[in-house]
Amino acid sequence: MILFVVIISGLHLLHAQSAATKDEFYSRENVTFFSSGVTIKGWLYVPKDTSRGKPPVVVMAPGVSGVKECNYDVYAEKFANEGLAVVLFDYPNFGESGGNIRQEIDPWEQVESYRDAISFAAADKRLNAALIGVWGGSYAGGHSIVVSALDSRVTCFVALTPYLGGHELVSKIPAANRAYLASMFNTDRLNRLQNKAPMTIPVVSNQKGVFCFVQSINAYNFTESFKTYAPNWKNQVTLKSLEMQLAYQPGSYIKRTGTIPKLFILAKNDELTAQPLVLDAFQQAAEPKSLLFVEGHHFSPYQESLNEAAAQSITFFKKHLFK
Repeated sequence: MILFVVIISGLHLLHAQSAATKDEFYSRENVTFFSSGVTIKGWLYVPKDTSRGKPPVVVMAPGVSGVKECNYDVYAEKFANEGLAVVLFDYPNFGESGGNIRQEIDPWEQVESYRDAISFAAADKRLNAALIGVWGGSYAGGHSIVVSALDSRVTCFVALTPYLGGHELVSKIPAANRAYLASMFNTDRLNRLQNKAPMTIPVVSNQKGVFCFVQSINAYNFTESFKTYAPNWKNQVTLKSLEMQLAYQPGSYIKRTGTIPKLFILAKNDELTAQPLVLDAFQQAAEPKSLLFVEGHHFSPYQESLNEAAAQSITFFKKHLFK
């Protein structure tokens, strides 16, 4: 059975190289705020150079099942090196953040946590609350669109290889497989009603035929590197996370983003993101908008193409957030 998903991202080598400039160009603080009644833990990056006044802010969070240590901090550090403040946080139910059902991905709860992170940034008097950008990759790339459509405080956004919805993907799954999925989802709902533990599945597996979010040996090998620097990451999510993902349609919000400047970054050979959907959404989006590509597959913007994708994001944010 083929299941469709967007992957969390990481790169051990870049992660290992990224901490050297922290003391020189920015400070990183542990921060806490609340969202949907849950304690959210994250990092706030504050540039030390204030010669241009209060720094603008980029709010960002991981993709599917990710935690902030999964090399999202590599992007955050690169942004901070260029004078951007950054709020990077763990979603409810993941990493250091609290949550009612661990390892459950609720897209709308995650969207709310993005918006509450914006509120947190706006309340910090050291930061420029009038200039806030949103960045997201993969599943969070879809969130960046939804958040920007719903929250008037967003100045601009970057959607990196964004997940735009499950409807078309589900329609391509054979009828028998869809029926099987529905039966599993319904069994899980009944279990929850009876106060039983939620059903869970692995995010990735190196064994063919294992029911998981991502049936890809490349994904498995990629997440294996997290063991060395992201011990909070777990190869497990609830089954309901998949049900909610397949019902989530962030691409339908693209027209509602209006004239907010927007940047789409795609991988030329992305094997996971439905690129025609993304190109269609880009066509529907209002100006100003930009579409850029990096070499490689879905994971390349977090591996060999990370520096390129980060540079594209930085150029965009500098254009629209430095006034």
